[in-house]
Amino acid sequence: MTERYQHILVGVDGSKQARRALDKAIAVAVRNEAELIIITIMSGGDYVGLGNNTRVGFGYVDQQVMDEERQIQEKTVDEYRQRAQKAGVKQVVTSVYYGHAKVDLARTLPKDYHADLIMIGATGVNVVERMLMGSTASYVVANAVCDVLIVRTDLENHASNLKHLPTA
Repeated sequence: MTERYQHILVGVDGSKQARRALDKAIAVAVRNEAELIIITIMSGGDYVGLGNNTRVGFGYVDQQVMDEERQIQEKTVDEYRQRAQKAGVKQVVTSVYYGHAKVDLARTLPKDYHADLIMIGATGVNVVERMLMGSTASYVVANAVCDVLIVRTDLENHASNLKHLPTA
């Protein structure tokens, strides 16, 4: 008998790569009759003035901004839950989690939810950001407490946004 995954954790962040991971995680959960755990992680660093992607001024965290973002994220993961249920996933758990995406996806959340598979999209950051901070996907692969599947393609296994490398 083939071992089936029973608790599949998928990390989502609104990116195209994360949506691909979600689509494939739904398909894997249906095939395995597994629980699907859909998680998005909010980091305080996203809301403090430390770069171009922040939403408020330097060194300041506005609780109202974070609360509004949490509501948006909760609505998004609820839509993902409904999508998974319509596709046939019987058990779906969603969470908007405050924390550190790399560490929490690799260690904390898989332990908390008893995940036996983590599915995440391939990195969405550019080369400079990846060099400075490393990609979440790379960290999770290197540090996860369970199996990890990095999704690079859509449900038809097309990688339309990836550059084709010459073959040797």
